[in-house]
Amino acid sequence: MDNKADIVITANSPGEVATWLKPAVRAIAERMPKAEITVFTPPCTFASGREGAVAAALPEVKRVFNARQTLAFALLGRQLPDFRPVGRGVVLFLGGDLLYAVLLARRLKYPAYAYTNGRAQWTGSFSGFLLPDDQARVKALQAGAPPDKLFVVGDLMLDAVETHWQEDEFCEALGLDREQPVIGLFPGSRPWEFRHVLPLFLRSAEIISRDLQTVQFALSVSPFVTEDDLRDVLASPSPLLEGSGGEIIEERSAGIWRLKTQGGLLLTAVQGWQHDLMHLAALAVTIPGSNTAEMAALGLPMVVVTPLNKPELIPLEGIPGLIGSIPLVGRYLKRKAVLTAAKRIKFAALPNMKAQEEIVPELIGFLGPEDVAVAVGSLLRSPEKLRAMSSRLQQIMGARGAAGRIAETLAGALSL
Repeated sequence: MDNKADIVITANSPGEVATWLKPAVRAIAERMPKAEITVFTPPCTFASGREGAVAAALPEVKRVFNARQTLAFALLGRQLPDFRPVGRGVVLFLGGDLLYAVLLARRLKYPAYAYTNGRAQWTGSFSGFLLPDDQARVKALQAGAPPDKLFVVGDLMLDAVETHWQEDEFCEALGLDREQPVIGLFPGSRPWEFRHVLPLFLRSAEIISRDLQTVQFALSVSPFVTEDDLRDVLASPSPLLEGSGGEIIEERSAGIWRLKTQGGLLLTAVQGWQHDLMHLAALAVTIPGSNTAEMAALGLPMVVVTPLNKPELIPLEGIPGLIGSIPLVGRYLKRKAVLTAAKRIKFAALPNMKAQEEIVPELIGFLGPEDVAVAVGSLLRSPEKLRAMSSRLQQIMGARGAAGRIAETLAGALSL
């Protein structure tokens, strides 16, 4: 039998591309080596703008289409360059709006599957919903999904976690002392997050280093952020949150820079080895997102920071996300919408959400660098609490293998 097939995937935000798409396409290509993987990046409020480039760099991906091309093909059926569907395939939703996966499946006349955290819409248009855990299954049932369309496959984010360096070699590459604790700074994957949050984290690090002088800091620069973004933020730190700027004083190698902050703190920035940094660090300071699940999988304690100093700048899905553009009253209404939404959120860190308890501390609200510094200092002075947190994080996240189970599901749908 001819094993050629189209695997058509939707994904469009940093977390979806880095922690869902990457492990999924690797497993799919291994299970179905003759299948061609096409990625559509539909319109998305939370996109960084670099998802297409990052997806295209994955060796398993044959082609990537941007938001405009996605709409043109899904809605109008316009022919796309280098895309000739073979008439046999499957659509896999890995993020964005479920509607785009539905439209693509209808256009191609292929069955569709969705990997979600319990979100279930357009249930009649999907052959199955692939879910990370029983908690997500309950959520999908409450949304009206038929039980026979729900399949628990495991947490795909766990399969994204992979380290590449020996610890000694990584420390040497970063110019760090292996004998002293390292705090990893993770200020977000989207350029607008990075621009506002990095100065806050740098100022917090300056305060921490005054009290804990043996502590070292390393900054993780997301693949969705460019070196120019880093230089711009250091040179002109955003005034939105109280923070610090700085400069690059040395490029140790490609993607590894030595920085000096305005307050005189020396630290290393590294791009592309975030899991190695998570493995090396004793503690992380991060904003909410998929990286909190990756840290949890590695047993890395963390302080999760959600500044609401300017809530009207935080993106929201759907109509609430659009009201900010209304003349005169838009910013006020958006601010109210974000603050109202924040009150409903019990936890922002994924491991806390999964456990439905506060395993890692969360700071949310109007925040300054001292707030972050106090929370970090408190944890660093309690090694027993850090060890207990690390153990509980790994316990709650479960086992790997979701990517392989997704690949098997798609292969079964295609009788491969």
